[in-house]
Amino acid sequence: MMGLKERLSEILSLNLDRKYTAVSYAIMVDGKIWAADALGTDGTEEKNPATVNHTFNVCSISKMFCTVAVMKLVEQGKVDLDTPVYHYLPDFKMLDERYKDITVRHCLNHASGLPGTQWKHFSATHVGSLENEEYYQEVYDHLAKSYLKAAPGSYSVYCNDGFTLAEMVVAKVSGIPFGQFCKDYITEPIGAHSTRTSTTVNPEYPLIHEKNKVSEYFYLQGCGGFTTNMIDLCKFGNLFLTENDIISEESKAEMRKHQGVTFLPEDTSSTSYGLGWDNVAVSDPELDLGEHVQTKGGNSFQFTSGLYILPKYNAVLAISETHDCQINVGLTIRQMFAAALLEEKGINIYKKYQIIPKDLIEKFNGTYLVPSQIWNTHFFGTNLTITNDTTTGEHNAVYKDLKFDGTDFLDEKGEKYFFREYGEDCYLYCTNRETVAPNAMKAKPHPTLSSAWKARMNKTYIPIDYTEQDMVSHEMMNGLRFAELPGIEGVVVASFSAMDGADIYGQFEGCCIPVDDTKAAGFIQTPSNGSRDLVHPYFVMKDGIEHCYVASYLFRDAATIPEYHGETFESEPYNPGYNSVYKVASELKELPAVPEKRRLIVINKDLSIVYDSQVKGEYKPLKEGYISFI
Repeated sequence: MMGLKERLSEILSLNLDRKYTAVSYAIMVDGKIWAADALGTDGTEEKNPATVNHTFNVCSISKMFCTVAVMKLVEQGKVDLDTPVYHYLPDFKMLDERYKDITVRHCLNHASGLPGTQWKHFSATHVGSLENEEYYQEVYDHLAKSYLKAAPGSYSVYCNDGFTLAEMVVAKVSGIPFGQFCKDYITEPIGAHSTRTSTTVNPEYPLIHEKNKVSEYFYLQGCGGFTTNMIDLCKFGNLFLTENDIISEESKAEMRKHQGVTFLPEDTSSTSYGLGWDNVAVSDPELDLGEHVQTKGGNSFQFTSGLYILPKYNAVLAISETHDCQINVGLTIRQMFAAALLEEKGINIYKKYQIIPKDLIEKFNGTYLVPSQIWNTHFFGTNLTITNDTTTGEHNAVYKDLKFDGTDFLDEKGEKYFFREYGEDCYLYCTNRETVAPNAMKAKPHPTLSSAWKARMNKTYIPIDYTEQDMVSHEMMNGLRFAELPGIEGVVVASFSAMDGADIYGQFEGCCIPVDDTKAAGFIQTPSNGSRDLVHPYFVMKDGIEHCYVASYLFRDAATIPEYHGETFESEPYNPGYNSVYKVASELKELPAVPEKRRLIVINKDLSIVYDSQVKGEYKPLKEGYISFI
């Protein structure tokens, strides 16, 4: 039985791109963490696991820390929200004289009329001094050459520049560097030790970075420079649900008022800005989140983040992802919270669709098979997601967030998905413009594998009968491994590897059941297209070596393949119908010349083609894999 963290992390994982780096979340209710987790890696070449202590750049969520810092100075009588900014920053000037009308409030509710974003040093590989004074001079120089887009106070449009000025007001009025001010008066007192600006980073909490990219830091602090883990972000969010010494009830009430301005009568987006907040009256068409829900998002070149405050449930939700996760962070964390409430307190906040009945889940939950993939169902709340899960540990969502209407599961286009029993089998159906088709058949146990079949599990087999003109073999059927179908007794998976980024099939995994010790047969019985390309492995011995005929190719036991020692096409006797294949055991820096009407391929240790002489492409030295003369 999974605990809440494991259940929520499963929900989170469903829609992640298979090549994602990292994502982390935390859910706090009544001041206590209900669940928190991190998935993926730290983005380094070592691929260390991501942990809840790792920090993420939450970028524009930083505006909330900046706003709290300003409000602290308001409470101390040192700053007035409706006083023009230039009174606090006498060096601030613009080409447009209306800049003298920009108030501190305008900076916090996006109604300043400022240009938008100073892009220079928006994202950097490292930051300068703690004081940030050199950067502030750049800000002054940039604005001194700029005009306003509109009169201050005329309308609200998202603006980073306003929060940079607000940051500078905090530093100037307090006499303390902005990052230090936030550390001393906001984050350290609440125990949010990971939550710092780029100028005050805590080395005990390492920063995630999206793989293949350098670490990301920010000179601009008040509008986007904070890094934090999600547990500490929840601690900050909880300030808005409890009386505390960091920020007063009066300041919080002012911040959550509708502060945005518009001149268009039907515009309800601009007016939803609070002070700092993106939206002070969040609603969801599918969930009852309660009143006065406040949210703030953040987006940088590597990260997308979200923070939600839900007074009705005394809850804080925090989430951050690297962009390669490719998820909607707001939708995802809200769905996770709905599932958590249902599981922990039996509270149903779903209002548009129906909760999936337990008896339906018990009957139809499981593994479903199509000719080339292994699908698994994931039911939670009103949602069903179906994933393709490979035997090598990768997964991707085949159908995302299908909604239960009491009878069927619906996608965004209104197409229906449903389950039916027929005889002793269960099937997944779908509609396509009113045409109904069975898609997949549920897997069920078969007799235990014999010792001969068990000995083949996880062994590697290499194709030896490629032809010079066969381009199917360029993208798929690059290598073969056998595995047992996870969780289902007696079913064998023939897992064919593919080239990275293959256009059509990618990794092809066909299921079969043994007929005897040397043969197996595909067994899926799904009409329409659901049992189209079944595999039937057939093992034979050739010269004392085990070979397998399957999917129209001949594969050889890789353990019997000799090592490569510089052989060439000239040194290899031409053997029609069979390839000369060698194991690469030391770095292969150069390739032999390829005669006309011949072909050379190189396969890496993961059984993916990395070079094919029939296809244009650069060869990069390989340390481990296979080379095949065709």
